[in-house]
Amino acid sequence: MAKVNAPLLSWGASGTIAKTQTYSSWKGRAYVRQRVIPANPDTAEQQLTRNTWSFLNRLWQYMPAGALGAWSLYGDNNRFTARNGWLKLNNGPLRSEVNLLLMTISPSAGGGIPALSAAAVAGANQITVTVVAPTLPAGWAITKAWAMAIGNVDPQSSSIYSVGSGSDAATPFVIVIAGLITAQPYITGGWFEYLKPDGSTCYGIAVQSTATPT
Repeated sequence: MAKVNAPLLSWGASGTIAKTQTYSSWKGRAYVRQRVIPANPDTAEQQLTRNTWSFLNRLWQYMPAGALGAWSLYGDNNRFTARNGWLKLNNGPLRSEVNLLLMTISPSAGGGIPALSAAAVAGANQITVTVVAPTLPAGWAITKAWAMAIGNVDPQSSSIYSVGSGSDAATPFVIVIAGLITAQPYITGGWFEYLKPDGSTCYGIAVQSTATPT
């Protein structure tokens, strides 16, 4: 049923009448169009996109607080939410993959620069990530080094969501991520959170590697 603000065809209306006409507005302008039921052929390509989208949405629920700062800033700078930024950067690259090697664990945000390296070394139910600082621009300071590990699984079919993270505020920036699954391959990422001379925060894109806890 259409809801009218004044008599129909006068000030405006919204909704559908008799399953034939849909009334709405766009940028403050009222319009009417023929009601159309979208096609949903459920092609193989659509299934890839939907499966990956669903996997990423569920994985986001396991995202630790330490990984959200860069995604939040990335989203703010691009006028969308942190979750939408995560989906935007990862759904396309991963939709045809059987692992997460093309995943962006943490984005560049605010003009941050990447670490020189972020080597991952496996141990007993843990991975140690050593994040090496780059040469900083004048006036920049490192606030923290962050590292994260995500179970390297097939985004089309897996229901495994093993995620861990940590941080270190002092050189040599060695971060131990514990509580991981034995013999489960992980994709890891290490990045820096910086403080600029103007007082703003920025993040470098995650430098990524792989490791499998023993």
